[in-house]
Amino acid sequence: MSRIHAVALNTFREAVRDRIFTSILFFAGAFILASLALQEVTIGDQAKVVRSVGQGSIDIFGSIVAMFLGVSIVWKELDKRTIYTILSKPLPRWQFILGKYAGLLVTVAVELLILGLVYIVLLTTMQGFPPAVFFVSLGTLFLELMLLTAWATLFSASSSPTTATAFTLSVFVIGHLADDIWLYGSQAESEVAQAIARALYWVLPNFEVFSLRTEAVHELPIPWAQVGGSLVYGLAYSAAVVCIAMFVFQRRDVK
Repeated sequence: MSRIHAVALNTFREAVRDRIFTSILFFAGAFILASLALQEVTIGDQAKVVRSVGQGSIDIFGSIVAMFLGVSIVWKELDKRTIYTILSKPLPRWQFILGKYAGLLVTVAVELLILGLVYIVLLTTMQGFPPAVFFVSLGTLFLELMLLTAWATLFSASSSPTTATAFTLSVFVIGHLADDIWLYGSQAESEVAQAIARALYWVLPNFEVFSLRTEAVHELPIPWAQVGGSLVYGLAYSAAVVCIAMFVFQRRDVK
């Protein structure tokens, strides 16, 4: 565990120093603050618009950090040639991948914490302290990013950054269109199209099961059944993908 902890801590330190992380964090905070201006120009329920923009910014920029830090997690070590020094030590490859993944999760959690605090201060100033459903939605968002980071780690462990980025973006898009893919498959006349749609639906992640944005924006009651289901789904699916990533990297030739 001490080896995994050391790798995770080093990964976190590198991530927070990365210009990509700081730039994304800056723009995310700027978008949340920009919702102040929207209140003055929006027609309709201004309070809901502010909440929607703020929470949407947290969702989008959280996903960007998870993807673009995750896809380079192994490549950076290969590019700097530090991977050879690391693997020459009594550190199994599976511990290396698990440590890297854990470090990225800590980075994502810190990002969500910072953006969440900015949002809370903004909303408290304008409308009052957020209801409990907002904090639960942050928790389910972290589960979504946990799974997205697992996929990014898998692709990083098996391919180049360019390929990993393309695959991770594809998983992200398909994951948010999973329900539409299922609907298309059920309505398609071709049996081949139906089979492909069903396969994509069951194999690739469904990120919509984690979304409580509607409930948080409209301040609705917490759907505990959905929360419980997303918790089990997110933890089990993430663990499976990380295990595959460890297996793939174990067999990868890094010489």
